Amino acid sequence: MSTSAPTHPYAALGAGQFWKTGVAERAGDRFQGLWTPRFELTRGTRFVTAGSCFAQHISRWLRANGHAWLDAEPAPAELDAATAAARGHGVFSFRTGNIYSAALLAQWLRWAEDPAQAPDEAWEERGRWFDPFRPTIPADGEDSRDALLAARHRSLLALRDTLAEADVFIFTLGLTETWLDARGWVYPMCPGTVRGRFDAGQHRFANFGVADVVGHVEEALQRLRRINPRLKLLLTVSPVPLTATASDRHVLVATTRSKSVLRAAAAELVASHPEVDYFPSYELITTSASRGRWFDDNLRTVTREGVDHVMAHFALGLGDAVADPAAHPATTTPRPAAARSTRADEVACEDTLLASWNRHGAERAAELRLCLVGDSHMGKLSQALTRAGVPHCGGMIMKGSSWADGLFHPDAEEGLVPLEGALSRRRWQQTLPFFGEGVPADRTIVTNLGLHTHVAVPRYLAWMKQQAGGPMVDLDQALAYFRQAHAKPLRIVKGWRRQGFDVLVVTDPPTQGLAAANRPLLPVFELFELVATHVLAELGCRVFHTRQQFPPASLADEHFSPNRMANGQRDWVHGSNGFYDALAAALADALQPAPAQAEAA
Repeated sequence: MSTSAPTHPYAALGAGQFWKTGVAERAGDRFQGLWTPRFELTRGTRFVTAGSCFAQHISRWLRANGHAWLDAEPAPAELDAATAAARGHGVFSFRTGNIYSAALLAQWLRWAEDPAQAPDEAWEERGRWFDPFRPTIPADGEDSRDALLAARHRSLLALRDTLAEADVFIFTLGLTETWLDARGWVYPMCPGTVRGRFDAGQHRFANFGVADVVGHVEEALQRLRRINPRLKLLLTVSPVPLTATASDRHVLVATTRSKSVLRAAAAELVASHPEVDYFPSYELITTSASRGRWFDDNLRTVTREGVDHVMAHFALGLGDAVADPAAHPATTTPRPAAARSTRADEVACEDTLLASWNRHGAERAAELRLCLVGDSHMGKLSQALTRAGVPHCGGMIMKGSSWADGLFHPDAEEGLVPLEGALSRRRWQQTLPFFGEGVPADRTIVTNLGLHTHVAVPRYLAWMKQQAGGPMVDLDQALAYFRQAHAKPLRIVKGWRRQGFDVLVVTDPPTQGLAAANRPLLPVFELFELVATHVLAELGCRVFHTRQQFPPASLADEHFSPNRMANGQRDWVHGSNGFYDALAAALADALQPAPAQAEAA
């Protein structure tokens, strides 16, 4: 008996082409056959990467997994990793910073072909010069306009030369909303949000449509062909929602509109250009099949687990031998204790800080009596105080690793100058009115400067082992170590005390000592905080011990962050929102102005 032909086109489809078998009833988290590269990709394929924030994860993964990732401007050998990243090295293949829009990509390529077309516009702030088209590179600006223009020229030449050597250009489409200059230039961010000043007569908002995005990418393709005729383009769409929208729509509607436009444009480009392919990072994170599990509790930041999920599918498409994150060396090999920090998981994204800053407090900083200065713990405490209705300004100025690595300069006029990035410096500028003259005298600064235990404790332990082969060291030696290792933040705190501020230091959450890898180090965490308390008390600071207020044995599940770290364990660096709410309530009495204290010597 002969087999009859399929009765309709759907009769012969594979399992991956039906929602039930391809999504709803698939085994595990993997989507089989999700992406087959359109062109050959091998272990020797030379990649370059650029685009929005999410593209940084691809850069990092390619480097970590032994693929040929090209770096147009490697960091000078004398720079440590944190300083190099703050200066724009090693984040993308090019020192352009985030390229959020296809229009900005086309502009960079236009200038790379002919650097003479690049404008000489530069923004000056307090004697430092910043590039309007990459305002966070370097984070602390250049010494002069000439130095800025020379640096941009070098980057354009390096961009062009590196593209000429590459095989595949991975570009992540991020936004349709952008800001333009009246002379036609495309900015990465609205002037005035990171650097520069906003001028309603000079700067205008644009929200590109599908035809616009397709046109911008096609212009980029033409220029790429002239630079390197064999170069292939692999597009992705960032799954990260908008931080804010300048349109007249709700941010949820604006985000859906923006991502839909970018995804539709990518589909059109793939259909009409054989040298263009698309990798579905956007779908992998946002699909209803994930039930939102790949987002942090802000419903915006993609977790490390989510990044691993995306990159496992990328590895499958490349034919990598290791395709499962559970077996991935980068996520299962324990890092040395001294290197175990959040730094490896952090992404440089200029628009992130816009969503988490206490803008209302910043507008009233000179009137307020409470200011928070520190890292992400102070940012989360600020959010809890806001929920509790406690007036304050400040919060997270820089990441804990940036404080621990000394990415700031003490300054006689401003107290300190953050060097992590332009947004951190802008946050500090918004906070400065709190520290001015003629403002309320009974002012309290809440901080964790000098602590940052997720970075500092492993370093402290390494020092102890070097000194005495274990945790038994002389107290005077330990105090001397702390004063030397934390000299810069202590200098800041000492300056506040001399100005007459009441300084309340809040130690980091006790959850940090309860991570599986850290349980043997619990006595070291306690000793480190004891040493820190002794030194801070010498400066006249008050210290609030979260470990005493929330004994580790009393912590419940709801005190732990719901997020996951790279090794799949709970985020032990931070507590949950509930923990910070409880901390804010426990601080109520301590946040009352302290009696006048003698100035520190």
